[in-house]
Amino acid sequence: MLALGNQVGNVTKKRLRYICPECRTFALLSTFLSRSQRKTLPASERTRGQFRQHGKPFSSSSSSLASLETSQTPIDTFRDIRLGTSSTSRSPSSSSTAPAVTSNSVIRNHLRAWSAENNKKKRKEADEHSDPHKLKRLSVLPNSLFIEEASLTDNTLGEDEEVTAGDLPEGWEDAVEGGDVSHLDPGDLIWWQPSKYTSGAARFARSQLAIFLGTLGFQRQYLLSDGRWVVERSLRQSSPRFERFASQQEVDQIRKHLPVKPLEMQATDFEVRMGYSFAGDVPSVDSDILITRLARFIDDMSTWRRENLELLDSLHERIADEERYISLSYEQVASKLLGIKYSEVPPAALFAIYRTLRRKYIGQITVLKKTHQPSATVAVMPKRLARRFDQVCTWAREYQEAAAAAAMGKDVTGALARNPLSSFVARSRRLILKSRTLRSPTTIGSLGPSSIQPTDLENGKIPVQENDETFTEEDKMFLEFLWDCYVRYPPPDNNRNLAIASLILRAIGAYPKLRLDQNMGCLLLQELGTLPPWFLRSDHNVTLEIPGGRGSHELTRIYNEADNFCHRLGLSQTLDHGLLVDSMASLRHDFDHLPVYCIDVGETNVREDGFSIEPSSEIPGGYWIHGHISHPTAFIDPNHIIAQRALKLTGTVFHNTHVARMVPDSFARTLSLRSGSPAITVSTLLTETGDVKDIKIRPTTLRNVIYLSNAAVEHVLGKPEYEAATLSLGPQAGLAPKSLQQATPAEIEKASANLSDLQRLEKLLLAREESRRRSVAVAPDWEVQGSLSTQSFVHITGSRFDEDSLFRSQQYLGDPAIRITVSRYMRLNRVTEMPQHVTLTALCGDLVAESAGKWFQDRQLPAVFFGSSYAPDFPPSKLNNLGRGEHAEYPTGKLSSTPIPHVHKSHQVHLWFSNPLRRYPDMMAHWQVDAYLRAEASRVIQPGDPDDKLQLPISKEMVEQFIVEHSPRMYEWAREIARTEKRHWITQALFRAFHFKEAELPEVWDVNVTSILTTRTRPDDSGLRGVLLPFNVYAVILASNEGWEKGVKYRSFLPVKLELVDLVKKSVVVRAVGPPSETYTQSGSIHITPKTQSRRSDDTEQSSEDASSSEDARTPKDAESV
Repeated sequence: MLALGNQVGNVTKKRLRYICPECRTFALLSTFLSRSQRKTLPASERTRGQFRQHGKPFSSSSSSLASLETSQTPIDTFRDIRLGTSSTSRSPSSSSTAPAVTSNSVIRNHLRAWSAENNKKKRKEADEHSDPHKLKRLSVLPNSLFIEEASLTDNTLGEDEEVTAGDLPEGWEDAVEGGDVSHLDPGDLIWWQPSKYTSGAARFARSQLAIFLGTLGFQRQYLLSDGRWVVERSLRQSSPRFERFASQQEVDQIRKHLPVKPLEMQATDFEVRMGYSFAGDVPSVDSDILITRLARFIDDMSTWRRENLELLDSLHERIADEERYISLSYEQVASKLLGIKYSEVPPAALFAIYRTLRRKYIGQITVLKKTHQPSATVAVMPKRLARRFDQVCTWAREYQEAAAAAAMGKDVTGALARNPLSSFVARSRRLILKSRTLRSPTTIGSLGPSSIQPTDLENGKIPVQENDETFTEEDKMFLEFLWDCYVRYPPPDNNRNLAIASLILRAIGAYPKLRLDQNMGCLLLQELGTLPPWFLRSDHNVTLEIPGGRGSHELTRIYNEADNFCHRLGLSQTLDHGLLVDSMASLRHDFDHLPVYCIDVGETNVREDGFSIEPSSEIPGGYWIHGHISHPTAFIDPNHIIAQRALKLTGTVFHNTHVARMVPDSFARTLSLRSGSPAITVSTLLTETGDVKDIKIRPTTLRNVIYLSNAAVEHVLGKPEYEAATLSLGPQAGLAPKSLQQATPAEIEKASANLSDLQRLEKLLLAREESRRRSVAVAPDWEVQGSLSTQSFVHITGSRFDEDSLFRSQQYLGDPAIRITVSRYMRLNRVTEMPQHVTLTALCGDLVAESAGKWFQDRQLPAVFFGSSYAPDFPPSKLNNLGRGEHAEYPTGKLSSTPIPHVHKSHQVHLWFSNPLRRYPDMMAHWQVDAYLRAEASRVIQPGDPDDKLQLPISKEMVEQFIVEHSPRMYEWAREIARTEKRHWITQALFRAFHFKEAELPEVWDVNVTSILTTRTRPDDSGLRGVLLPFNVYAVILASNEGWEKGVKYRSFLPVKLELVDLVKKSVVVRAVGPPSETYTQSGSIHITPKTQSRRSDDTEQSSEDASSSEDARTPKDAESV
């Protein structure tokens, strides 16, 4: 039995064996004992044995891994174990006939000696030919027809995204964790793919059928088809599922042999515990029924595959588009291939098709499980490119054969001249040499800054110079091929194309003695001028629908059509809502001159919500709090082109210096709240103690709208100011703000004039917060770390993404100007303290969501309700008492077509309602309200009646369809656009500032430790991971000679120095320089500004000519220049 593979020295070597709670037998036996004592399998075990023929059991014969077991069997014992096919066989006869290979084998000893001598020779050759000035630009390219890769190690640190996904907070809404959609129920059958750590160096697990048994904390439990159970950290499985393959009773029979709590072990050097993967056998009396059923299902899969070989062989041809990449759910793939509904597809066919996708078509089809998607997403290469790539592979093989022939002394001049790859290699070399006169290449997959930097970026555009090289049609085929292998997201699985791409890189010869991987592939396209050095992954994501993106052609069509509609109507010229037909005009209530406060950032030009307050005539001391929201649904129905665009986007997307609004910009600005604007108003009658007495929703017209800035309101209300940290590069750096809330004297004066209303509004809203907490048995009050952190980004790029730029060679004579503003210190608040710190707008928004949800609930109207629920093992009483850094599972957000509690906010019901111009579920709710109010006004129903007499525009089925098919994109925007792009620009800025000295960085930083991994990516990797503060960048922590990192706890603060900024992984590599602390180790302001132009030029020259001679410029672990 094996714990998580390839453990490192800082992990304890002693761990109690797992003991089955049912049969009280040891599940962890040494390999030697288990093999030496194995008897002939009884008949009842033979069915189980057939599943193990392709892989080893979870036991290991590796001496290095055996030390992880409690059994103290000497290492020499394991050297006598037979190797080869016999190690996995279950047949006694095969074990006896296989030859033994022992440690004193003559062949083995000879190979060891040869390997040591060969490695020594390679190191000597590398030293003799290495350039002592590692950042010096190459003036010529080597003749690389037969160049050999000298380095087999990656210069970047590979991470398992599944394991490290929780290190950076990933909120969905209202500080509730988004989490993954749990698409598996106990008893479901899947094709199980082991995680990186479950299938570590010992390969003790393989892909196979598995029955999902359930979740235990952060770990999932499965029964594998080879008869073993396995526990591993939760991992997104891309497989389809066969629902209820096993009954709950059958699942319980297996689970009684499994652990009853998450498996953890103590790290010896750190005061932290970590989970590990584990597996064991299940007594046959409890598993034989399921194992036999799995065997029959495998037979069904094989039978269906044999009967449909022609269909499977033409799978790509049947589902792919001729010209464009397409992205389909797995359900869509199966339905499109078979021509029937997904619910009608036989389970055996589902799994046979899935296995075909993962094995036969890995070059053309990529399968991945995206966060919050209920099933796998399938990226399909167009047929045209598949044919072109086959031709590229043919040319590359012919080129390789010519090289082999030349090595034998044959004349290959004619063959090379006829091969298009030869001309592409020659053109690439010319372009690379030209590029290196302007920018330095680095080993981490990016060019350095331009040696020419304009003092001013006119209109925010970076000067671009076209190269005089023109790509031929064959060149374009090579460029598309390299882009698909190295840049396109999702990246392809390992296939022949990647091997051919490496061959092309080797033929060009620009990167000798380097591993020719994704880093070098991206670097090549940058040096060819076809890819900007600061390119965004989202621009090359074929599964992400962004207007103008590679995988968004239908969205782009609808997006532009909606814009054209508004232009034809004249909205872009007048912003007059009178040009539109108001379907609710006769029902609007005029709000006369009651002040309506729209509180937002000062520079915004679209305000979709505002608030007002007035005394109640019915209840002494009571007040009506009105939430006024923009009312687009009064002017468009769900079938309107603007509504179609909104559904496609699901929300406004802030992407790469421009905003892709859910609705056209002119439409949003026309319906933005101002005096005279139509609105829909949610009115809540509150007492002084925060109790709700009445709720109304009605269409209104606003007459007295007052704009206030958020910063000014917080200032006059006495909210605490938060110190800002800034990082600015490029021209027009400007003055650094002192705090995150910057208000002008005029804005403060305007807010002060309305202070009495603002104070009364805040008092009532805080009273409502207290009232909600009183209504629940145990109110949430755990610590929220890193909450309220605000980041703003302003960066300048040459232009928006252009798909055809891949075929143009350009040089960028400058770099983006980047502005980053974050909170200087991480803020720690209890949940009960949060209302004191959030904005007044957020408090009002909570009240609107709660009141609108209650209004819908009373009338039984379907809508998209947002809620959250506690994990079974972490009720609020437990969460409230956890110490900092203790493992916790916080409430997970979810959507529903019926009302559900939102436990994080103590809401009994919570409805998205106040952002109809930038979030589609809010628009859906508005259509429901409009239809209900019109029916109420025409006396089709009585006020407050349920909707059973109405034909609503949005049915419950439509809501559920939206939640399943469209809502995952809302989370994807947050992950792929908001989160990933912010990290992108931060790491771009740190890369330029640290490696190219564009700015003076702090000598020592704080890292907040968030996790520990059980495998090392390099000899000095401590295994610790964290977040670099204050810029929230994922950090890999290296071990220090002094051992400063020892004794660290989760959420400790560790002083570190930067060693590398990894642009590909969007992370930094740091080394500890001091002991850990419970609080910040570094204080003082952080305002990083660009150096003066003359000084920067000196530094650039220094780094390009003699940087390695300066200890301050580089360390051996820095990003080396090629």
